[in-house]
Amino acid sequence: MEFKDLNKDIVVFRYHVSPNFGMEGDDGGFSLELRGNGNLKFAAYRLFDEIKTMKIFKLNREETKEIFDILKETEKIWEKIPASLDNHLNDGPGNINEFIFLDEKKIQARNIRKTWLPGEAIRGGKYYKRFKNVMKYENQILQIFEGISKVLKKKDIHLSLDQCRIHDRCKVKITWIDKTKQHSHT
Repeated sequence: MEFKDLNKDIVVFRYHVSPNFGMEGDDGGFSLELRGNGNLKFAAYRLFDEIKTMKIFKLNREETKEIFDILKETEKIWEKIPASLDNHLNDGPGNINEFIFLDEKKIQARNIRKTWLPGEAIRGGKYYKRFKNVMKYENQILQIFEGISKVLKKKDIHLSLDQCRIHDRCKVKITWIDKTKQHSHT
């Protein structure tokens, strides 16, 4: 896929975080999705997928290309990452983190976190031996995620694993015209 091929139907990047468990009506996380035409959709949820808030923002062509380029340059890395990652760190309430890259790779991770692999190697142990590859993949995903977050921050969009803050001045103004009420001037 090339940048010129992007359109409104292609997901360039999507991030969705939701809690592992909770009660109906609790905070259900959020999603941020960038489409090929620069539309950036933010949605906050209540548990069991009820949308609490939805806002549409717009990135310009250069910002969209910058994110596309990050994903294109790292494609050989993320296409090798398994679709499901679980580091088995269940120390309290956790999250499900879902990433979509260039409309073709979906990765779901549980309680994703950055790990300093040399330190873990020194500590050794069963956990390191068993989850070394998972930790490596998580670090790769987070490096890509942080690169995308840097691009968004220039637009005053602050994205982290557990929250997204977007300045309202980024919102798209939508004008809807009801064509059924237009008068014909003949």
